Amino acid sequence: MKKALYLFSLILIFSCSEESLKNEEKLVVAPSLVEGSWLLEFHLSETNIAPVNFTLTKKNDEYQVEFSNAEEKIVAKKVTIDGKKISIHDPIFNTWFEGVIINPTKIEGKWLKGGDDYEIPFVANHGIRNRFEKQKNLKETKINLSGKWEVDFSKQNPSDHYKAIGQFKQVDDFITGTFMTETGDYRYLEGNVYNNNVYMSCFDGAHLFLFKGSLINEKLSGVFWSGTHWEEPWVAVRNEQFELTNPDSLTYIKDGYEELAFTFPNVNGENVSLSDEKYSGKVVIVNIMGPWCPNCKDETAYLAELYKNNNEKGLEIIALSFDQSDDFEVAKDNITRIKMYFNADYDFLIAGKANKIAAAKSLPMLNHIMSYPTSIFIDRKGSIRKIRTGFYGPGTGDYYTRYIEKTNDFVAKLLAEEVED
Repeated sequence: MKKALYLFSLILIFSCSEESLKNEEKLVVAPSLVEGSWLLEFHLSETNIAPVNFTLTKKNDEYQVEFSNAEEKIVAKKVTIDGKKISIHDPIFNTWFEGVIINPTKIEGKWLKGGDDYEIPFVANHGIRNRFEKQKNLKETKINLSGKWEVDFSKQNPSDHYKAIGQFKQVDDFITGTFMTETGDYRYLEGNVYNNNVYMSCFDGAHLFLFKGSLINEKLSGVFWSGTHWEEPWVAVRNEQFELTNPDSLTYIKDGYEELAFTFPNVNGENVSLSDEKYSGKVVIVNIMGPWCPNCKDETAYLAELYKNNNEKGLEIIALSFDQSDDFEVAKDNITRIKMYFNADYDFLIAGKANKIAAAKSLPMLNHIMSYPTSIFIDRKGSIRKIRTGFYGPGTGDYYTRYIEKTNDFVAKLLAEEVED
């Protein structure tokens, strides 16, 4: 009898302990995060940290994160908290944050890109502060980098070398700007200038950029990092007259071809061809793009508005989506997210994997696919009138404004042309 009572007592104690552990697990509640300004620092290495500012707000028990790069704001509404775990999903790209809430003013974790097995650790802290911390005992900053610069990336390596335009605006220690290449731009950069050193970064949901440089004898030189997978040197000199090759001359129809032709499935799996009746007698813009591409995101925003304003006048747009995945369902989900986000009512086709060589084979009439995005302008007769390589987004300021104005005028001209019987 005593033995039975002893065993019963052990079972009771064990059961109570187990129940207590379960109750303790239920009581693990994350501390309420402090709203307001935060600084998130990506740790590329022990010595290189790429920062981005964000604002955290809470409404009806739901958190929202708004990342900022100069004038750009990227709102992530899908924020999930489970105990002390937090996840933040980008609204467009297949990237997300997984973190642990250390306390109400600190989060630690990693940023991940889907399908790439790619991650970068981060630490986020609440508080208003500069992107890049000013080191103690630095001399007063006397330089101003505002203006236009002629830039060489990887100048000592011919196979990787390319030219760019650097455009910067500096007020005191604060600097914004971008680099424009023949295939696009590095979007909204923001940072600080201390002594004769410049630090700039950008996080747009898909890409993470870090630039460091120093001004010595009127030459600005430094290093550029794209996440943890790319690093290259750059040098720049002031040159207000420098221009890149005309983007309208880089991609063209090869000899022996007269028109563009293709057949690809849409998101419903139905084959669509440029020769379909829907496009006959219409002005058509064929946009070669990818749902992973921030410059493509910028152009999609513009094309969605252009289509809305001109579709009834005879404009059609076909986006050829080249995805980083060759799985149709994955590619479908990725491009559908872009389509819905921008309320783009034109056709999106699944054109294949984002490999420039493979993409060129699927469009053999083009000399190459040099850049995502590339836009092909076709008149009502089916003749190619212009091919634009790359896209200068809103982060390029006047370059963006001028391109939008010229393109609007060009499309209006094509729409006004009559088709002869």
